[in-house]
Amino acid sequence: MLAVQSPRSASGALLLVHFVAVLYTTGFVWTLQLMDYPMVARLKGAASAAYMDQHNHMFWRVLAPGLFTAGLTGLVMLVVRPAVVPLAVVVAFLVLMAAIMVLSGAVATPDRNALAQHFDAATHAHLLKVSWIRTLAFTGWSALSGWMVWRLIAERR
Repeated sequence: MLAVQSPRSASGALLLVHFVAVLYTTGFVWTLQLMDYPMVARLKGAASAAYMDQHNHMFWRVLAPGLFTAGLTGLVMLVVRPAVVPLAVVVAFLVLMAAIMVLSGAVATPDRNALAQHFDAATHAHLLKVSWIRTLAFTGWSALSGWMVWRLIAERR
């Protein structure tokens, strides 16, 4: 027999899915920042460009599921959200995501594409700088989402 969730538990589940998706994505971004991008500078000659070329082809396969889920659940929470989640927090989720997407599309992607052609120390340094901003934005998004989950759990006690 299927149990029908009440709107309260459905909105709580939505927040939990959002939180897990944001944590997944944040973990991936920290891995990029601390391991993947610095490794590019350690590769010699054409290996660096080949590495970034493959990175660019596989990047979205790993990042997209979490980012898409976090974005979609964030949009849904504009309409359906637990009472402990103020609309301003949902708007903050979406503003952080928009900032991350703009930085990614306008700055990081061109840097990654350039590095897939040939390694350039200045481009690499720029990518690392921009990626720190994105990494901190994702970390803030995770913290805010975690705080909302904590509030949800505290409310239900």
